[in-house]
Amino acid sequence: MIRHFRLLALCSGLLLAAGCATAPEMVYVTEAQQVTTQALEPVNLDDIGLKKDLNGKFSSQLSPELAGELMSDIQAQLANTRRFTKVLMNASDQETYIVEPRIESLSSFEAPMNMDPSRKLVTFKARVRLDVKFMNTKGQEELVKSYSDDRKLETKLPKKEVLGAEKMQEFFKRAVTIGFRAAADRLGSGFNPSYEMGVISRINGRIAYVQINTSKLRKVPKKQQAVEVVDDSNAVLASLGELQIEDGSLSGRFFEKAGASVREGQKVRARVNAMLLE
Repeated sequence: MIRHFRLLALCSGLLLAAGCATAPEMVYVTEAQQVTTQALEPVNLDDIGLKKDLNGKFSSQLSPELAGELMSDIQAQLANTRRFTKVLMNASDQETYIVEPRIESLSSFEAPMNMDPSRKLVTFKARVRLDVKFMNTKGQEELVKSYSDDRKLETKLPKKEVLGAEKMQEFFKRAVTIGFRAAADRLGSGFNPSYEMGVISRINGRIAYVQINTSKLRKVPKKQQAVEVVDDSNAVLASLGELQIEDGSLSGRFFEKAGASVREGQKVRARVNAMLLE
């Protein structure tokens, strides 16, 4: 079933990749503005799990209507990481990444304040996570990684004051919101574009055969796969299309830049996802 998309456009950053002519080398992004290739293609936010949490075991601590507000906030925070070209609300049935927010636990407790017997310390704790899943064209999902955050908020109150349900909800909402923002920030950094380096071993007509580690590349959606022939300065000489990916090798039709030539022994870089390396 195709779900409704809610699109948030995002400027892609720039990535500077460096490679070694003699051995494969992974290169990571540390700042969004360093990216010289396009940022990763859309990620999709799915609210099914979050709605289940809010309507189930945490319905007495948080309002079920909070799902939409939390999803919008997570969407904005993921976009702010500048790792994605788009952040879509709810997933489609295409090969893509899905991000599913979940609430693991909520709790609160009171403790006396020894330095001030007339007051008490009230603590609110929340544990949230963002599950990143890879969905193939058949709609099958595989958990890739989870990004969690433990959040604690404290407030000092008069010893005899009793917090009402509405006030309790405000504190839990704040803890959950901050937790999801922190998890989204780590997820964005985890989706750092990076490269696997290889070398052209053989050319047959317009087809280049490349020796390269393909274990990570296979988990990148086809629309996000980018394989390029580069020179020693990492300037792009050609792109490879119509990819055929095998264990430890790939092949593809090459399309040269104006004035460039493709030959055996040249470096090839394939964009992968740093998150998949862990």
